[in-house]
Amino acid sequence: MKKVLILVLVVFIGICEVNSQQISYKPTLVQKAVYFDETPPLRDMPIVLPGERDRSWKDGVIENKSLKQEIREIAKNSPYNQKDGALQTEYGTRSVTGPVFNFDGVGNVNSVYPPDTEGDVGPDHYFQMINLSFAIWDKQGNKIYGPVDNSTLWDGFIGPWTGTNDGDPILLYDELADRWVATQFAINTSNGTYWELIAVSQTPDPLDEWYRYAFQFYAFPDYPKVAVWSDAYYASFNMFGSYNRVGVAAFERDEMLAGNPNARMVYFDQPSGTFSMLPSDVDGTPPPAGAPNYFSYLRGSTHELEIYEFSVDWNNTNNSSFTLVNTLIPAAYSANLNGIPQPGTTQKLDDLAFFLMYRLQYRNFGSYQTLVTNHTVNHNGIAGIRWYELRKDNTDWYIYQEGTYSPDTEYRWMGSVAMNGNGDIALGYSVSSSSVFPSIRYTGRRVDDPLGQMTIDEIELIAGSSSQTYINRWGDYACMSVDPSDDTTFWFTEEYRKSSNWGTRIASFNLGPIQQPTVDAGVDTLICENQLYPANGIVTSAQSVLWTTSGDGFFQNPNQANTFYLRGNDDITNGQVTLTLTAFGYLPGYEASDSVLVLIQQLPSAYAGPDTLICEGESLLLESAQVAYNDSLLWTTDGDGSFDNDTILIATYTPGPDDINTGFVVLTLTASGINPCEDSSSDQINVTIEDCTGVDELSNEEISLSLIPNPNHGIFDFTIESLDQNDLTLQ
Repeated sequence: MKKVLILVLVVFIGICEVNSQQISYKPTLVQKAVYFDETPPLRDMPIVLPGERDRSWKDGVIENKSLKQEIREIAKNSPYNQKDGALQTEYGTRSVTGPVFNFDGVGNVNSVYPPDTEGDVGPDHYFQMINLSFAIWDKQGNKIYGPVDNSTLWDGFIGPWTGTNDGDPILLYDELADRWVATQFAINTSNGTYWELIAVSQTPDPLDEWYRYAFQFYAFPDYPKVAVWSDAYYASFNMFGSYNRVGVAAFERDEMLAGNPNARMVYFDQPSGTFSMLPSDVDGTPPPAGAPNYFSYLRGSTHELEIYEFSVDWNNTNNSSFTLVNTLIPAAYSANLNGIPQPGTTQKLDDLAFFLMYRLQYRNFGSYQTLVTNHTVNHNGIAGIRWYELRKDNTDWYIYQEGTYSPDTEYRWMGSVAMNGNGDIALGYSVSSSSVFPSIRYTGRRVDDPLGQMTIDEIELIAGSSSQTYINRWGDYACMSVDPSDDTTFWFTEEYRKSSNWGTRIASFNLGPIQQPTVDAGVDTLICENQLYPANGIVTSAQSVLWTTSGDGFFQNPNQANTFYLRGNDDITNGQVTLTLTAFGYLPGYEASDSVLVLIQQLPSAYAGPDTLICEGESLLLESAQVAYNDSLLWTTDGDGSFDNDTILIATYTPGPDDINTGFVVLTLTASGINPCEDSSSDQINVTIEDCTGVDELSNEEISLSLIPNPNHGIFDFTIESLDQNDLTLQ
């Protein structure tokens, strides 16, 4: 493992230039990565199990102190009952396919709040990273790694952050380079310093090697947002402390992808009291050559939507600039909410109504460029989602369309929005009310639908089943992504409430017409009778599924496509069972089924025969032995005798000298199972060896004869030869 410590740090004074149109800033700080190393393949790295790190100093809460500060400041000036100028109060009427895949992500395995739900999709993987663990799935929803503590990715990366796992991770797929990017801050350090840790995968496989970088900050870099662009990884941070402002940064992407330990960061401070900007994150076609990254900021006191250009010059970093270029006026809205209600409790959840929510997604359609984002607003005291599509063609950025989605009296918040390569938009969010537990739903629109309307009927990904009664923190992040494999399918991850804790959900879907579900129950399989059968069905376009059996076994969960089946006694006797997976679609009568035949191999059995007695000088024919369901067998002895063939059932055993001297030997018959049964079965026979001394002459007096042990274990004939005629009684 290569490690580099770099101590070069250059600081500039930020310069603010003001004219009638624009406000431009110069870099505050230019810094090389202070620490760098390379990891072995992630699959080979030591695993840190969730919960093994000491986080008692947090009281189980991942603080975003800057959010509280900003909420207090903005709420002073935000109107409460301003009429919404872009309100949608009806559900969309278009029916669509529904989820393709829909499964649980990482749960609260670290006992913290909130999850900061982050994840992204690549060509072959879905990678989710939350507070404070991560896991990786293939794109059929099969987990292939994790969950493990986030510090697993930083294990062996030695610095002031060693042993920390402080939260607010970001996980992105860089489709321009076919790599993965993971970030996390470190604030509870050994020397009181503040860091942003950035890992970049060396290959498209997230289980391969990674480059790791550490960049130092002068204050707590809270609530980070990170984005992929052609010339840099761009980020914003709420710099919490005596400064209380947003900071924006560009990280030298090309050098980080190449594993250059001297990769740099260009950082800008912003005016005090400004928080929570979003950098633009590219999907699909790259931006035009030389295009700046676009940042957006929702100024809560005026409700203005500000657009900034971040231009970084890696040849002369002092030429880099961060410039306010557009101030857009959205339709009127109110943002001053009083939390999100839940059933059966007075505890409300954070609404974060004053901030743009991650991501600010960018697309380049050639003749025009787009940005989409969202935030939570107040419609008559109820939380709804205000979403925007901004466009730039031959002019400056402008609001092409916007809408507030609030079709009923339930509260919708913690949204994330994205546009696919067709121009369709998907919006996912949390839902709760006094009668609805915190759940996850989504809606959307197609490119040719009426502007400002979410025309897709709302679909529920997962219904919540409890309220969060002890803390108000919720989400902080959600993430809507677009599958780079087809640039059409959306992937969404979000928080919801399970029966007694929070959980996260991962789902993929598209906005095409409703399709019949498809089902693949798997290939016919042979299992051993003592094995659970892993029923790994693949289902698309299904609202629900059901496994059924032709036998008497049972499923661990018959309503999940991926579950386990425990065979019953009748299944074993029959040697097979048919399992059927049925998928129920999103319209009546839309269903499909497929079956898999599970053959059941019984375990081997062995019977060596009854205990017996033989005379010295005799051999024992093991004619009572029996075996069943075996691939092979083997006779063994604890003595020194020998078998004529120890691998046949009816073998002959000849005692050795030690056997005769001790007068006893144990013979063992072992039957090995037939694949896939790996177990074996053994049985023993105890053999007594006697000298069998004869009786030469019996007197006419009363005599008794005893045969111990009974050499036949049943009724047998006993003959005495050459004996005078006498009455003889056998007892």
